[in-house]
Amino acid sequence: MERIKQIFIVIIVGFCFSCAQKEGGPGMLWQISPEKSLYDSSEAHYQAGEYNDALSGFQSYLSQFPDTPLAPASRLRVGMIRSFKRQYEKAQKDFQRVIADYPDTPYARDARVELLDAWYNTGNYHQVTVSAGNVLAQPLTVKQVYRANLIIGDAYMALKSSRDAYYAYLIAFQVASEREAGKAISKLKTALALMETSDLSAELDKLAGRPPSDYLMYQLGVNYMKDGNADDAKATLTAFAAQFPHHENADQAQKLIAEMDSPKAVARHVNVIGCLLPMTGKYETFGQQAYTGIEYALSRFVQSQDGNAIKILLKDTGSDPQKTREAVKELADSNVSAIIGPIGTVDEAALSAQGFNIPIITMTQKDGITDIGDSVFRNFLTPRMQVKALVSYTVGTLGLKRFAILYPSENYGNTHMNGFRDEVVAAGGTVSGAEAYPPGQTDFANAIKKLAGPQWVAAQSMKKTSASSPLTANESEAPEAAPPEPTVDFDAIFIPDSPDKAGLIIPQLAYYGVADVYLLGTNLWHSDKLIQMAKYNVQNAIIPDGFFAQSTSEHVRQFVSGFRGAYGSSPGFIEAVSYDTAMMVFELAARPDIRERSDIRRELLVMPPFEGVTGKTVFDENREAVKDIYLLKIFQGGFQEVTVRYPDGGFQ
Repeated sequence: MERIKQIFIVIIVGFCFSCAQKEGGPGMLWQISPEKSLYDSSEAHYQAGEYNDALSGFQSYLSQFPDTPLAPASRLRVGMIRSFKRQYEKAQKDFQRVIADYPDTPYARDARVELLDAWYNTGNYHQVTVSAGNVLAQPLTVKQVYRANLIIGDAYMALKSSRDAYYAYLIAFQVASEREAGKAISKLKTALALMETSDLSAELDKLAGRPPSDYLMYQLGVNYMKDGNADDAKATLTAFAAQFPHHENADQAQKLIAEMDSPKAVARHVNVIGCLLPMTGKYETFGQQAYTGIEYALSRFVQSQDGNAIKILLKDTGSDPQKTREAVKELADSNVSAIIGPIGTVDEAALSAQGFNIPIITMTQKDGITDIGDSVFRNFLTPRMQVKALVSYTVGTLGLKRFAILYPSENYGNTHMNGFRDEVVAAGGTVSGAEAYPPGQTDFANAIKKLAGPQWVAAQSMKKTSASSPLTANESEAPEAAPPEPTVDFDAIFIPDSPDKAGLIIPQLAYYGVADVYLLGTNLWHSDKLIQMAKYNVQNAIIPDGFFAQSTSEHVRQFVSGFRGAYGSSPGFIEAVSYDTAMMVFELAARPDIRERSDIRRELLVMPPFEGVTGKTVFDENREAVKDIYLLKIFQGGFQEVTVRYPDGGFQ
C-alpha cells in the first residue's frame, strides 16, 4: 500500500511539472487579461488621486471593453472623477447612464447617491429633495445611507427648511460610525439652532431620551430664552445640566442658568434684527448667499448667547425699489433694532431707514451711500479699500515708486484708475502713464505701445520704414541696426478689469516687451480663469480681496470648516461679509445696556476693532467700514495669501 502511494505522488508531481511554463513560453495560466490590467492601472491612478490619468484610463477601458463586467465600475469612476474636478453636469450624465444601463447592480446604487451630490453642487436642491425618497428606498449600505442623508440635509438647509434638514441629519447620525458621528452632529447643531421652539419640543419628546436628545434639550432651553420664556428656559437647562454634566454645552448651560438668577435678568428682552435682502429678482443669487451667511451667524451666536435674546426678521426686496421701501416700513412696524442689507436697491432702503431712524448696514459699492444720513453704514469691499491696500503694500513693503495704469474707459475702470492714481500720489509715488481702451476691445497693442514710451513707437516706425525702402545690393548686405528697446519706465502696472480681459491683456504685455514689472489687479482677478488664460505670464500678480477661504488664519479656518459642515460648500465673500456684519450687530444688540436703536448706532461708531473673517473692522466718522483686507499673490497655478497684509488705514 505504501508503494502505491509513492507511485501516485510521483505521477502527480510529474503532471504538475509537465504543465509548468517552459523557459521563454507564454505562461498562459498566469497572464492577466488586457481589460483587467487596464482597469487595475486606472484604479491605481484613482486611488493615488491622479485623476487625469485615471480618467483617461477608464475612458479608454469603456472604449475598448464596453460590454465587460467592469464596464459599470469604470463608468461610475468616470462620473466620480468629473465630480472631483467640479464638472458636475458631465458627472450627472455618467451617473444617470450607470443607473439606466445597470439598474440592479451595486454600481447603480452608488450612482444614485453620487447623483444627489452632483445635483446639490449645481444648486439643484429641489431635485435632491424630490429624489431622496427613491434613493433611500434602495438597498443601500450603511455608508451610502449616511452619505445620502448628509446630502439631503444640506439641500434642505439650502432651501431654508431646517426641520426637514434635521430629519435627514438625524438618520445620518443614527447610522454613523464613531468617526463619522462628529460631522453629523455638527450639521445637526446648525439645523437645531434654526428650528422653531415648538418643533424642538415635539422632536425631543419623540426621542424619549435617546441620542441626540442632549443637543435638542440644550437648544430648546436656549430657544426658550430667546422667546423670553425664562421659567421654561431655566427648567430645561437645569434638567439638561443634571442629565448631561460632561456635555460640551454643560458649562454654557450653567452660565445661562446663573444669568437668569441674576438681577440683570429682569432687564432682558428680545432684539429683532431686520434682514433686507433680494431673495427674488435679478439679485436673487446674492441675496441667498447673504442670508446663508446671516443664518449661519445666528446659529453660531445662539450656541454661546449671553445678554439680550436675538431674532432675525427677513424681508424680500424682490430687487425692486418700491418693494424695498415697503419692506423697510414693515420692518419699522415690527420694531426692529437694526437692518442688515440690502444688496441692490440700496438708495431706497437707506433713505427709508433714515426716515425711520433705524441703523442700517448696507452691503454695496455705491458711491456716497453713507451721505444719506447718520443711520446709514456700509460694510463691504470698496474700490477705495482695494487701491489703498495695493498702494500701501507696493510702496510701503516692496518699495515701488513708479506705476502705470491700463484701464477700460467705463465706470468701473475710471473709478479704480482715479482712486489708484490719487493713492499713489499721496504715498509719494508717480504715475508715469495711464492709458484707456474701449470696453469691448480685444487688441490692446496701441495702449500698450503708448505706455512703453515714445522710443518703442519710434522703433516700430523704423522697422516699417526699412521694410518699405528700396535698398542697393551693397546696402542690403550691411548689417541691420538693432531697433531701440521699449522704454518701460514703471515698476508695476495696474489693470482694473475682469479676468477675461486681463487674461487677454497680460500675454500681450509680454509680447510687446513690457516685462519684469509687477502686475496689479482688483478682486475680480481672484479667478482660476485668469490663471488658465494668462498662464505663466501672470505669476506673482498682486490682488486685493475681501475674503480668502484658504487663509492661514485660525479664525477663518474655523469659519470655513463650520460653514462647510453646515452647508456642504465653501463660503465666498458675500457669505463671509454677511456673517461678519450679522455677528457685529448681534454682539451689540445682545448687550444688556443696549435698549434703543440709537444705542446701536452710537456703539457701532465707538466699538473696538471687530475681529471678523473678512478682516479687522471698525467704522469711521462717516460710518464707512475701515477694514484690514487680504492681499493675494498668484503663485504656481494658484492663489497664496501675502504674508504682510497692509490695512485700509488704521491697523498698522
